[in-house]
Amino acid sequence: MAKILDAPPWWGYSKEHGWVVLDRTLPSNKSGLVADFFFCRCSDGTTFIDKRSKWVAPHYVYASIYISSLQSSESESAAADYQSLKARWPEFQAAIIQQYREWEGERLQQEHDRVAVEGNRKVVKARR
Repeated sequence: MAKILDAPPWWGYSKEHGWVVLDRTLPSNKSGLVADFFFCRCSDGTTFIDKRSKWVAPHYVYASIYISSLQSSESESAAADYQSLKARWPEFQAAIIQQYREWEGERLQQEHDRVAVEGNRKVVKARR
């Protein structure tokens, strides 16, 4: 059985975002969770978060299914684009990991701040 660290990236196409990749090694992108997905938009290398429930057609279509759904000339062009993007995986993965760490750090700080405020409210209420 392959380790999650060896999980291949998921490549797909979105009408809204174009070609996207999902790094399955990220904690929030693992199978069986309810957390939102952390995607990378291949056209500009930026990341975005989307609901796991939207990870179905027509929102997101697995790369090979998308390519096979196109007309012959479009299919050939899309297949070439896909192969070009796959060759850039190390570049995408480095950007994804960096952006994920930043996002996770911000999320943890917000959670810390929220808990600190709620904790102070509880202390004030208990003293009254």
